[in-house]
Amino acid sequence: MLKFELFQIVLSNEQIDEVNSSEGQRPAFYEKYLNVTWKPTADSIIAARDMYKKVAEIDAMNLNQVFEIGNIGPESRIKRLDQMHSVSVGDVIVQGENAFFVNNLGFTRVSF
Repeated sequence: MLKFELFQIVLSNEQIDEVNSSEGQRPAFYEKYLNVTWKPTADSIIAARDMYKKVAEIDAMNLNQVFEIGNIGPESRIKRLDQMHSVSVGDVIVQGENAFFVNNLGFTRVSF
């Protein structure tokens, strides 16, 4: 069993309020968020690095199992460190010196 770290973008209540109150003009941080979640690339991940937060540690055998456990459990294999949503596109999974973002289909290695 390996320990994987899960990083997700967690928007604060203030940021969510800012997005909801901006009329037609998206805040810069929200553009970075959309680029990661809708068009994830190594460059968009790097550009949004400051927005990511380590939210959990997951005990698994590989990336596919991290994805499965992060979505359906078992909860006993997840150590939650902060608010966490299910593992999805744009999230970053780190194991040792290796980092991967969750892509639309599979995982892509990134510098993180």
